[in-house]
Amino acid sequence: MNTPDRFHELLQSLPEPPEPGLWPRVLAARQRQRHRRRVVAGAASFGVAALLAVALWPGVQAPPMDTPAVVQATPDVDEQLRALDRALQTAYDRGASDDELAPLWEVRQALAAQLDGGSRPGSSI
Repeated sequence: MNTPDRFHELLQSLPEPPEPGLWPRVLAARQRQRHRRRVVAGAASFGVAALLAVALWPGVQAPPMDTPAVVQATPDVDEQLRALDRALQTAYDRGASDDELAPLWEVRQALAAQLDGGSRPGSSI
């Protein structure tokens, strides 16, 4: 078999072209998918910023070292820590990058230090 015959045979074996409206539908679906991802990423960024603002609020202070940390831990800090843990789990579930996770871990470490007064050995991650 010579080359032109083989080429003709390959052309004949190709499937029929897709229906005319397929590519516009595929492109529209892709645009919707990208838009949804941007909305989710924006919401996650807003959530991280909100957590940072709450964690760094001037009213939130570390307990004095001369009193037990359990007595000084406020329910607000505990709730913030739980909310931050949920945000971290959500970020890991959606495959967040290290750049997105690092600020969350920093805030979590600061909140955990407030709960235990920094007395736990090896508490840094």
